[in-house]
Amino acid sequence: MLIAVGIHILLLMFEVLVCDRIERVTSEHVWLLVFMPLFSVSPLSVAACVWGFRHDRSLELEIMCSVNILQFIFIALKLDRIITWSWLFFVAKCNQISTSMFHLVSGFPEK
Repeated sequence: MLIAVGIHILLLMFEVLVCDRIERVTSEHVWLLVFMPLFSVSPLSVAACVWGFRHDRSLELEIMCSVNILQFIFIALKLDRIITWSWLFFVAKCNQISTSMFHLVSGFPEK
């Protein structure tokens, strides 16, 4: 319960920082700072996944947050113009990485 509350508070902080960054065009903080709560959510989600798997709980949000850490990092770098890839290549690679990590974490269906 406490881990879920922590995850939701960090997601709320991310939403507030995104709204602040979008509202103020000349904002001092860069997108990497805006994404910091999401970077904190991912290790916390891994801990929640381990706890949930040990106690046979259903987890949806925690799995998605834990496998998308690379996508969060790449989106922040792309928005700060540190990475100059095209968006099509960028989205395709991030989705491929996230999908493969999701399958590794959730396990393949048995035949």
